[in-house]
Amino acid sequence: MARKNIGVSIHDVPITLSEHPFYGLRLDEQQKIFRDAIWSKEKLVVFCNAKAGTGKTLIATATANLLYEYGRSQGIVYIASPTQEQKQGFLKGTIEEKSEPYFEPFYEALDKIGVNRNTAFYDSSINEKYQSAYIECLTHTFLRGTNFENKVVIVDEAQNFYFDELKKVLTRVHDSCKVIVIGHDGQNDLISNPERSGFVPYMEWFNNDERTAVCRLEKNYRGWISQHADDLTYNLAMKMN
Repeated sequence: MARKNIGVSIHDVPITLSEHPFYGLRLDEQQKIFRDAIWSKEKLVVFCNAKAGTGKTLIATATANLLYEYGRSQGIVYIASPTQEQKQGFLKGTIEEKSEPYFEPFYEALDKIGVNRNTAFYDSSINEKYQSAYIECLTHTFLRGTNFENKVVIVDEAQNFYFDELKKVLTRVHDSCKVIVIGHDGQNDLISNPERSGFVPYMEWFNNDERTAVCRLEKNYRGWISQHADDLTYNLAMKMN
């Protein structure tokens, strides 16, 4: 179970995570580079260009949780893009209920590292009872007027953000935050004008600054079916016809 970051001495905070048990997760070399980039105090922004099944969300979530546990952040904000946004208003349910499917990868990652979601999430109905709440899930749709300070901000499936949507997210982040932008340059689920995805342009834009790390994850741990499907690009498929 995740611990609230109270009473952690500065002397207890590891400089690196190379010897840390890291929730029992075994990482390959690319995954370690990604984890270490997030942990680094020198990097404010970490982009991860990752294929399917590479553990990108799990590693980002685990490292973000350690940043909180060791007192290096005041909480975690997970941001997703509802790719069916224009239809969201016509679906039954509250905004939270409509957004829930987009948060599932994050929920699964939290479960794997033992975070108690019943007490860790901000919820107006329980926040007074559970003072340990430190995690918030949002979609970019409702970020106008929002500011993020002293948080780990995880932008997942960033290839599914249009340029202006990703700009809306990133321009609301203070330098006291750690920003993790996860995506895949080989695919996106944007319904119209998929070439307008903001992931690659912003990854290239930030890459020229020493405060940014750009990582790659390539090994698919789901197995052959997932890997073989991911290897077929749209352009290659068109050449086969």
